Amino acid sequence: MNRETITPADFKAAEKVGRWSARLGFLSGAAVFALWFFSSEPTLRRRAILVALACAMLSVVAIALYQRKLGGRQPFRAVAASEFARASQGIEQGWPKSELTSFPRRIPSRRQQLWRSFAGVVGVWSILVGLIAMAWGSPQRPALVEQIHSAGAVFADVQVAKVSDVRFHNPSRGNSYYTATAVVELPNAKGGEPVPATVTTKSPDRLTSGDRVSVLYASTQPQLGAVTGDKDDLEDELRGAALPVHLVWILLIGWGIGLFVIVVLLYVEQGFRSFSRLRSSDNAIRGRIVRVELFHQAPSEPAKSALKGSSLAVETAVGHVHFLVDIAEQDLPEAVKGEQIWLCWDGRRGTGGTRFSPRVVPAVLISDQDWVMYGTLAVDERRLLADGGIPVHQLSSAAEDGRMLRTWDPHSKWALYVSPLTLGLLALVIAGAGLMTFDVSSGWRWAVGIAGPLASALLAGSFVLDRKPSQ
Repeated sequence: MNRETITPADFKAAEKVGRWSARLGFLSGAAVFALWFFSSEPTLRRRAILVALACAMLSVVAIALYQRKLGGRQPFRAVAASEFARASQGIEQGWPKSELTSFPRRIPSRRQQLWRSFAGVVGVWSILVGLIAMAWGSPQRPALVEQIHSAGAVFADVQVAKVSDVRFHNPSRGNSYYTATAVVELPNAKGGEPVPATVTTKSPDRLTSGDRVSVLYASTQPQLGAVTGDKDDLEDELRGAALPVHLVWILLIGWGIGLFVIVVLLYVEQGFRSFSRLRSSDNAIRGRIVRVELFHQAPSEPAKSALKGSSLAVETAVGHVHFLVDIAEQDLPEAVKGEQIWLCWDGRRGTGGTRFSPRVVPAVLISDQDWVMYGTLAVDERRLLADGGIPVHQLSSAAEDGRMLRTWDPHSKWALYVSPLTLGLLALVIAGAGLMTFDVSSGWRWAVGIAGPLASALLAGSFVLDRKPSQ
């Protein structure tokens, strides 16, 4: 495609394809995560996981085919710049200038943006934990345990007939123990002579002929062999779970801690307000867009990091302020520079002045050209605006019948600008997860288990770079 202006039909199709592909991928990932952690039916689990992964792969293919239909990937700068033209509706609809500069109390909600950000970070974190779990676990019961389980497994204390290859183990940490190869006599439930079977034993004392050990075997088919251990030792292998119970809890607790950190960071960086309606406690000030600038603010306390990022420089009656938003210079068309806007911000957040107060305040730009942009203001700059800000309940509201405000949200059109590298990494992660459902050798398993999380980290980085071509 590679054109600077994208048609409204392209935007609409991109939102639809991206939305359904993301939903399909997210639900498929959630199904894989739940099945691997909680299912105890190895055969059914593998089939269900492979079906879910096939659906996830289908979403990747859908994005690739959509871009091919349009003629190729669209640069993010073109998507971001065209979004301004799409969002601007006021002049084309013939609004008088006096109404364009009046203040709307109802604005488009940023709820979808918040949920999309949360879902994206949670998805990457879940992929990372899930791939580690798949490498750590076992896709099916050991072959001998599976045969015994299918034939009707029972536990029994059987007599040792012969002992060989006795070895003493004295680890630097833990209790010492003996291992040995033993021949045991397995009772036959159908009658007849006991059937000998060779097993590997592990015991705190040296094993001798005549001792008794606990084994798992099929009483109706003792010729299959046996596995040493009691019900506690073989519970995880026998029930068919991919992970032992203690590992499930360890990984779920780690996953939960990560989710908590994500929620905290999201609150600190963006707040939870949807901004579907401005409150009477919020403030607003008239301003003019000047340019894109990099913002850097030294930490106010030694324990805190510096606040930095891209921003829109906005000129107001009380001076220049930086509206923090993920934007680059080429994302901002020349026609937008100099536009008159309302700058509104949360009047409550960040006013406590405590050590744990957030450093940024949710804010929104409302353009006279009918587009709305969400971002944040540094708390220190919000304080500078306090003298010039006007409580929104004191502003005259616009007549809202027929006026359509649109959100500047190029990230919702990710299906247009996501790169082949990102799609390739996502396909690689899905293929690696599919391989983990098979009983591959431990060496290959851990190789894929290490490469999978690395690929997921590269996937996240690649997607971020897709949105920041200038950096």
